[in-house]
Amino acid sequence: MPPSVPVQSVRIGAEGRQTTLVVLLTLMLLAIVPGQIAAANDECLICHDDPTLKSASGKLVAVETKHYAASIHRERSCRDCHTQPGDFDEIPHYAAYRPVDCSNCHQPATSTFGKSFHGRAQATGHTDAPNCISCHSASGSPHRIAPLTERDSEIACRRCHNAETERYDRGVHAEAASRGKESPGCVGCHPTHSQALPPSAGAVNRLCEACHPGSMKEVSQGEHKQAFSREGSTISCASCHDVHATHKPHLDTGVLEACNTCHSGYRQQFIGTVHEPLLKQERMNCLSCHRIHQVIDAAERENFGCGACHVVVESGYRTSAHRLARLHGDRTAATCADCHGGHRVRAPSDHLSPVYRDNIPATCGICHSDASVVTADYVRLPISLPSYMGSVHGKRDDNDHHPAVCTDCHGTHRMQSASDPGSHINRQNISATCGKCHPVETTDFVGSIHGRALALGIKHAPGCTECHEEHLIRPVHDENSSLSPANQALQTCGKCHEDPAMAARYGLPLRVIESYEDSYHSWAIKRGARNVATCTDCHNTHDIRASLDPTSSTHKENVVATCARCHPNSNAEFAASYTHILARDRMMIHDWVRVIYIWLIVLLLGGMFLHNLVIFIRELGVHKRRHLEADYVVRMTKSEIWQHILLAVTFSGLAITGFALRYPDQWWVHVLKELGMSEEVRRLIHRSLAVAMVAASIYHVWYMIATRRGRMLLLAMFPKFSDIGEALGNLAYYLRLREHPPRFGHFDYTQKAEYWALIWGTVVMTLTGLILWFPALATGWLPAWVVRVCEVIHFYEAILAVSAIVIWHFFFTIFLPKEYPMSWTWLTGRMSKDEWKHHHPRAEEEVEAIEVKREEWRV
Repeated sequence: MPPSVPVQSVRIGAEGRQTTLVVLLTLMLLAIVPGQIAAANDECLICHDDPTLKSASGKLVAVETKHYAASIHRERSCRDCHTQPGDFDEIPHYAAYRPVDCSNCHQPATSTFGKSFHGRAQATGHTDAPNCISCHSASGSPHRIAPLTERDSEIACRRCHNAETERYDRGVHAEAASRGKESPGCVGCHPTHSQALPPSAGAVNRLCEACHPGSMKEVSQGEHKQAFSREGSTISCASCHDVHATHKPHLDTGVLEACNTCHSGYRQQFIGTVHEPLLKQERMNCLSCHRIHQVIDAAERENFGCGACHVVVESGYRTSAHRLARLHGDRTAATCADCHGGHRVRAPSDHLSPVYRDNIPATCGICHSDASVVTADYVRLPISLPSYMGSVHGKRDDNDHHPAVCTDCHGTHRMQSASDPGSHINRQNISATCGKCHPVETTDFVGSIHGRALALGIKHAPGCTECHEEHLIRPVHDENSSLSPANQALQTCGKCHEDPAMAARYGLPLRVIESYEDSYHSWAIKRGARNVATCTDCHNTHDIRASLDPTSSTHKENVVATCARCHPNSNAEFAASYTHILARDRMMIHDWVRVIYIWLIVLLLGGMFLHNLVIFIRELGVHKRRHLEADYVVRMTKSEIWQHILLAVTFSGLAITGFALRYPDQWWVHVLKELGMSEEVRRLIHRSLAVAMVAASIYHVWYMIATRRGRMLLLAMFPKFSDIGEALGNLAYYLRLREHPPRFGHFDYTQKAEYWALIWGTVVMTLTGLILWFPALATGWLPAWVVRVCEVIHFYEAILAVSAIVIWHFFFTIFLPKEYPMSWTWLTGRMSKDEWKHHHPRAEEEVEAIEVKREEWRV
């Protein structure tokens, strides 16, 4: 017996024989089926190979064998597509022909096609809607279906979409495809068997991003990002690049047309500009200045925009103060467009151009007169345009042109700050800048002591603008000019030559201006004289040299000739009679003479004053004794005398301490300072006196109301219509128009007017004084302007009160001849009976009438 075989081995052997059998049967079918398919198709082609074969309805049913053999269905049987049962031995085969259904084999594709734009059109009965054959057959024949490539699909699309494909042929995608590069065709952007409709804006952007990565990121950084981010925005890549005729950003009309779609009207802005011919010649378009995707103004870091064409001027701008300010985040700093007009760039020779010579001040003034610009970064720059317009440069000449404009001094594109060593207005360069128009003056200045010091780097040496100012350059004959004869010494030359620090640093003689001010020349100029010497008449205007310089106008060899400019008979002794000798701290003969006269004046006039003071005191005593010896009436009680004294003291003290605040440079204020009245002491005294005066006023009100005498005086003090007649009669008496004066009562019209004016002034000064003392508290209840208004009222009411006291009160109590040198009533309370009867004859009648009225009121 054969050796035994394990069961597992037997089983494996059986499975192996079964597998071999299946493989053999499969190979036999593969060999038989194609032959059977070919035989079946040959049977169909016996008839359908005829190119003229038509159906009973007249439809061509021929099949070109060679085309079918080349199609993708060549391995398929005719009945794979024509599945409708029929009698193929009879002609026609079908009673009713049923079209081929591609879904039998291509179910997923036909399902998605049905949901596509084309499928929906076909389902709704649109006669031009394509079917499978329309796109997948090269000639429209269902038997010539070939594999579709990117390029083959375009042929199918062209049958219906002629306009779009013609535009596509003009685009960069077709151009790239013609050179064998991978480039999208129709189906590259438009899905075939998909639910998608024609691409939306977002879909277009995603499609473009697939081949052009990073483009959307660039767009999101530019000015168009807002359009992309807006809800419902329809902007897409195709908005600028065209949907089918996608173009490069080169110099063609497509860019202009694309930009004008959204930015309508901008093309018209180029009419009449320097860029208009370039646009017409297609040598320029929007992208010449604006970036492709970022689309931002050409003013930032890269050499782009204006600099692409204007290389030299743009490189100058990049080193300018405007450009540096923008790099530091100042968005208000000027760019090319700010000065040249953006799209409306006109030639500088065009009078409509912002950079036309006479328009430059207004162009620069747009920014340099704007508060938000000049206060950028909280650093205030000068508002220069008003100053310039009031200067000799801003005023137009006989030809209606500005003698100088901003760019003449500051440069055009490379405008730099004065601190930059290369700036036209740097102190080292300003003379050369001014010299473009003032060559003679500049030549003189460069050779002067000021010019040479400036060239050596001495920063305190004056340049042109230190004497002539920067923008507000006035004519020398203008009385407001710092170089006018009246102002030259103090306002211009004195700025340096009276500065102790400058004198110590550079060895300048001090008090030169003081010596000039103490001369006939200065006195005459202050009186308005014209042909009188000023600093520049002796030291020259620009060619100012040191006195030790042999070429100096004040050198000892030249000073006689200098004086002879005004004094033809000048000689050496005459020239030596006037110098700045005070500046040398040496006592000369005239100084000793001055000292002698000062002491002589003090001794003589002081002696005269003391002599007359002795006499005045003696006579004042005699005048007082006569006053006390005469019969009298009581005009003022002791209480009233003390009220008057307190009022006089507080009023005088308030006036002195108040005016000391407003006039701190007056000599008498300096005397007070020397006596120890500092500002803190003055403020304390002023407020203490104010409190005392208010307290005295309150007591006076109580006195006039609460006491019997006070009430009588108050009634007598009330104004009456008869006061007007008494005033007119009194003036008529003193004008000798009537023989006797009016008969006054207890108080005449002058005393009544003064009393009520005092009441009014006290109330006003108290109220305004309280607001000025406590402004923070006051503005918690009142508007801010009240404080400033109170300052004005307090000051001018003080002037009115003090002036009234001096002019009105002192006249009747001191300067009136019958009262001189002083009425003693305010100290003694007495008035002589003769004067009482002469000036107040109706006083007793008036008092009796008042008493009667009081009794009537009491009843």
